[in-house]
Amino acid sequence: MTQLERAYEALRVGPTTLSQRQIIALSGEIYRLYVDAFQENPGTPKDWASFKALNRAAREGRLDNLPSIGLSFPDENDIAASVFGEDLTAGVNALQPSNSPAAIEGRFGGLVSWVLGLHAIIVDSEGRRKLLIAVDQAVTDAAFALKRNADGDYSPDPKAARFPVFAYTNNVSLQSLFDKWAKERSPAASTLTTWRSAIKSLGGHIGHDDARRIRDTDVVSWKDELVASGLSAKTINGSYLAAVNVLFVFAIANKLLTENPASSIRAATTNRAGTRMLAYSTEEVGRLLSIAEQTATPPRRWLIWLAATSGARIGEIAQLWGTSIGREDGVDVMHIRPAPDGGSLKNEGSERTVPIHSAVVAAGFLEFVEQRGEGPLFYKRSSGKPAKTHASKGTTNHLSSWIREQGFEDPRKAPNHALRHWWKSQAVEAEILDSVADHIQGHAAKSEAGKYRHFGIEPLAKAVEKIQLPKLTSPRLAACGEEATEV
Repeated sequence: MTQLERAYEALRVGPTTLSQRQIIALSGEIYRLYVDAFQENPGTPKDWASFKALNRAAREGRLDNLPSIGLSFPDENDIAASVFGEDLTAGVNALQPSNSPAAIEGRFGGLVSWVLGLHAIIVDSEGRRKLLIAVDQAVTDAAFALKRNADGDYSPDPKAARFPVFAYTNNVSLQSLFDKWAKERSPAASTLTTWRSAIKSLGGHIGHDDARRIRDTDVVSWKDELVASGLSAKTINGSYLAAVNVLFVFAIANKLLTENPASSIRAATTNRAGTRMLAYSTEEVGRLLSIAEQTATPPRRWLIWLAATSGARIGEIAQLWGTSIGREDGVDVMHIRPAPDGGSLKNEGSERTVPIHSAVVAAGFLEFVEQRGEGPLFYKRSSGKPAKTHASKGTTNHLSSWIREQGFEDPRKAPNHALRHWWKSQAVEAEILDSVADHIQGHAAKSEAGKYRHFGIEPLAKAVEKIQLPKLTSPRLAACGEEATEV
């Protein structure tokens, strides 16, 4: 990053807070500047004695309107003599101290502004005050060393070693962290949208975008504000705090920051009765399958059938292409993968091959796939741009709304996801091993040992076929209280 870019970034971020180490390191640059500039020809001991006396008078507020020191040789003998007399120490002591901040600012402010400008840093008033004190001490230390040089003593100055090297990364804003993380991780567009809102919310609450200045108390007060706004603890923890926590962990891993102020901060949760999400009943699944069977809209029909018979997430099935459907070991299967045009799955365990239930095959799904060809089965091809929501997301959203319109209005039964809950319940009744059911549904392994377990298509197909579909009831027959034949 160029100095101009750093300056623009500093203006955008605003005042920042410097650590004690950074303040001493910056003052060390002033020390080295003076020693390197004047040690070759350091003048006389009296030059530096006068210089130090005026520094002390400014430090203690004994004199106002003292000359501001800069980067040129401090020729101040006449000024010191006229103010303090021949005995400089006695002359300084004779003046009443006021500890006025104006005196130290007037004397050392130019050097402080120079070193901050060199690194394109803007500090708050407290940071500048601390840096003024540190620069005063550093310049005075340099004066002691140069006074010895003027006496012919060029032995190493032990105080030179007290200054650490200045380390400062100007580009550690929340937005820059988010951009770096997103570029490296390539998350789903929905995650980008959600997390971008979380970062904007935090920055708006604390009034700046500088990740270095964020403290745990800032995150706590932000969390409290989110709670007061009515957001659920699940949303706060799973979206807002999760986003910030991941960004800070990323920053620490990449040596951009050293602390995570969001660590261990959570909104309190209570598992109240009547709030846990539920599965559809078998009767409801039968009714939903019957309605889907009657529709002429392929996504509505086949997404519901595939979800009910595989327990897969609707978002995974919605990304299927014609090339995702195949046959392995004599079994019709769907390969659940990220869509070739920029789709994504929830996690690594979501990528899998799942046998297609014979009822779906019998209903004509393979013929539908053949008609659609090799491309997307349930959506028009997506833009493929990572920052944009994948086109299949629109398909799942429309399906959810459509299901609600069919009378499935229980708020505790997510329109699409309640099918996944139902399938898991049926797997228990069918005595399918949990490990097999988890694999079919794309759940992550519960232990490290579970990652070593692999399944062939044949046992998976047998498990899928154990899921007994309910009797299908068409809307017309349901009104008469009659049932259609079982599939």
